[in-house]
Amino acid sequence: MRLAVFGFLALLMLSLLLIACGGGSSSRTVTVPPPVTPNQLGTATAASATCPTGTLAGSCMSLTVTCPSVPDYSGAIIKITQPSGTSKGTVIFTTGGAGNDLYETHFLYGSTAVSDVVTAGFTAVQTAFAGGSTGWLTGPAADGPLTLSCRWATVAQWVHDNVRAANTAFCATGNSAGAGAIAYALARYGEDSLFNYVVPTGGPPFSRIDEGCLCKGATINTSCAGAIDPCYGLNANMFLDPAYGNGHCSNGDSADAPLWQADSILSSDGKSVLNYTTRVHFIFGSLDASPGPANAALWQGAITSTNDAQCVADAPHEIADVQDGATAVANALTQNCH
Repeated sequence: MRLAVFGFLALLMLSLLLIACGGGSSSRTVTVPPPVTPNQLGTATAASATCPTGTLAGSCMSLTVTCPSVPDYSGAIIKITQPSGTSKGTVIFTTGGAGNDLYETHFLYGSTAVSDVVTAGFTAVQTAFAGGSTGWLTGPAADGPLTLSCRWATVAQWVHDNVRAANTAFCATGNSAGAGAIAYALARYGEDSLFNYVVPTGGPPFSRIDEGCLCKGATINTSCAGAIDPCYGLNANMFLDPAYGNGHCSNGDSADAPLWQADSILSSDGKSVLNYTTRVHFIFGSLDASPGPANAALWQGAITSTNDAQCVADAPHEIADVQDGATAVANALTQNCH
């Protein structure tokens, strides 16, 4: 009898010990990190405007854009070209660099890409950030392209709300820095909820601004043009220095490296969203040796959702400067913007 009681007590103590060590059926609370809060969009007010010289029919609006932490911007023009029938969706076209002219006139075959999309039944909206010395990148802004890209993201929101027909698709393409504006819109401004499909071409160049400014001599393997140095070179003086309002990028000032990395699409502050419901389709030129594809490879490699890349064998950095590049852009959009 004593042995039975002793055995029962031993089993009871062992059970209590297992529970204390997590061996029982007890549950524990798992802390889920809060969702990333997007950067704040600005506001846009619109008025009718005379269209810049171009080859395609359309109507134009002038937008004044106000964004947090950057100077107000009054030089944004959008050109709207409607299809002959009911619109299937709306596609934004943005050029590279300062983004200060229309897609149809900036590229040799830009009008081909735009008109093919319109012929397929979509509304085309071309942006032209005609104000300032460097378009939407006109600073100074303490956080450079990160906060200046609010201008493009705010214009995109306005187009979505005021041009796009309800319950239709919303898509965009942009070359080089224009691809950068799209990338910031998805990664930092919460516009994954707006876009169904995007086609960045020849970029974005802002995936790691620190790599572009410091010019360490290392190369990055790209999808279409082999190993490329991400160093900005003369582009630092043309676009990054005006964005920040100083010459630190072109001088390779290493003291600014933490700031540049925090301002990148792949930000060091953990605030960049890299999983999208928006499908991302990259198009690169196999002749493009600019830093755009090298930086783009970093963003593409970090994206955890559906994305793919396409090479245009005879295309340079400006994809729509060759006819098959323009056709590749148009085909990608007309087949997948839904």
